[in-house]
Amino acid sequence: MAADVGDIRMIHVTELVIERVCGAVGSRELDNSASAPAATIAATGFAVRRVVGEGEDLFSLSLRAARGVMEGVRPEDVGGLVAATFSGDRRFPGLATRLAAELGLEPHAPALDLQLACAAYPYALYTASAIARDTGRAVLVVDGDVQSRLVDGADAATAPLFSDASTATLVRTRADGGGESAFGFFTRASDALSCGESGPVKMDGFKVFSFVAADVTRFLRGFGDGFDLFVPHQANMYMVRQLAKSLGVDEKLVTCGAEFANPGSCSVPLALARHARGGRALLAAFGAGLSASAATVRLAPGAAAGLV
Repeated sequence: MAADVGDIRMIHVTELVIERVCGAVGSRELDNSASAPAATIAATGFAVRRVVGEGEDLFSLSLRAARGVMEGVRPEDVGGLVAATFSGDRRFPGLATRLAAELGLEPHAPALDLQLACAAYPYALYTASAIARDTGRAVLVVDGDVQSRLVDGADAATAPLFSDASTATLVRTRADGGGESAFGFFTRASDALSCGESGPVKMDGFKVFSFVAADVTRFLRGFGDGFDLFVPHQANMYMVRQLAKSLGVDEKLVTCGAEFANPGSCSVPLALARHARGGRALLAAFGAGLSASAATVRLAPGAAAGLV
């Protein structure tokens, strides 16, 4: 069922519950003061970032996170796997297919990749909610990127921002059918933040900031304020704090950017894994596309499983 809220078309589904979420970050910590102007660090709030070390790649980070979130869960109890990334190191087999095999999921469980950047996480949750509803089982959502190999190290506008991480989220829909989750999506074609097949990431920071300050703010107002936590994409710390202030939800803001910089779309579940508590959350993702997506979900008590 869909309903209009202002200029936003909301999609309402059976409430999605995040049972557990955990993350894995690159093993190398880089000090941005060695390569970025002080003004850039002050503006972004990113003093350090984490990137992959020797022997690490997107698959290894994703497998670590997935194993962490699957601890104590039988593979046969997982009804599907959705993987979101824009930086997969293979065209095929896809990340989801490889992870499903490694984790021992049943061969008939759907395993699919979503090729998306900054706005990926709510898209992946929306896809997972359909699988969870129709199978009556939990679904694993993996979201991650290795971005350090796609930036120009000499570009002070992008190199200090982007880090490497992956996350895994175990979700279910409410068996009793009570409660709803709302999803919303917004897209506008633009090269303000873009990346070719082999890089580098290119960004017009002013255009991206304007998009968030105007369109994304208006978009998120359509979700009201009936949530306990506000967890946005960690594009930069100044931007997300301004966004929370504009929405009047400063005290509900959850962040992890000061620890990990911007690891892409998985910054939302990474923040959940580190700092979330039980309750209802508005998850907001935005950036490359230009695009935005958001979802209201319920967090089970103890959902935050930290880092592995």
